[in-house]
Amino acid sequence: MRDLTSSPTIAVAIAARNATRFIGATLDSLVEQSRKPDQVIVIDDGSTDGTAALASIYKSRLSNLTVIQNQTSLGISAARNRANAAAETDYIAVLDADDLFGPDTMQQYAEFLTDHPDTDLLYADTRVYDSEMNHGKARHYPSFRTSREAIRRTLGSPLVPFKHSSMVYRREAFEEIGGYDESLPIKVDVDLFLRFHAEGMKVLKLDQTTSLHRKHDRQVSVNRLRGIKAYRRLVQTYEPDPIVRGLLLSTRIPSEMLKLLLRG
Repeated sequence: MRDLTSSPTIAVAIAARNATRFIGATLDSLVEQSRKPDQVIVIDDGSTDGTAALASIYKSRLSNLTVIQNQTSLGISAARNRANAAAETDYIAVLDADDLFGPDTMQQYAEFLTDHPDTDLLYADTRVYDSEMNHGKARHYPSFRTSREAIRRTLGSPLVPFKHSSMVYRREAFEEIGGYDESLPIKVDVDLFLRFHAEGMKVLKLDQTTSLHRKHDRQVSVNRLRGIKAYRRLVQTYEPDPIVRGLLLSTRIPSEMLKLLLRG
């Protein structure tokens, strides 16, 4: 167990698949940190475009970088679990392969976690950009008074009240709750966030922007049919009240179907 008076060690875990278009900028954002990550782990999940080779070039600039290559794709949850299993730090920060950290993100995390050493999961604000990182829009996420409020508002909101790349969790707590659910093909970040709350873990909000999120048409989140199926499962898993569960399903699923019809 670490000395709670010292600054925690923090790894950055990145799961990537066919990410040569973005991974260089993502790793550049780690090179430029005012406080360097204690460990960087990139797992290439069966890419066919040279993602692992491009990431490996950064070993000369990130001395603590490990690149792990899956010969075939294991899926997003299994890939993230494998990346996290390689971490040797107190905390693990999530960074998607197409997102960036702000220049002071690691310092922001370290300062907050030093002041709040009982934190199991920390999430923060973000800025959302188009694919070319133009026209950024700030996203400020809510804090929750109770775990039940967090679960219901997450399930009931049309926009997820956090961003995966603005999340950092205690490695031991992540392992205790079982990591990412490898049976879920989508919404794995939502499931993890809900599970931290459902398991009674200490979840806190950092009121600072830590990530820059890039919106583009290759993202998994645009697959609405799979998303609807996953959402139904999350509601059935995390909402015990049958009346509330019915209300959630009767409102959110039709709205997602409408988005599918209008936007594809």
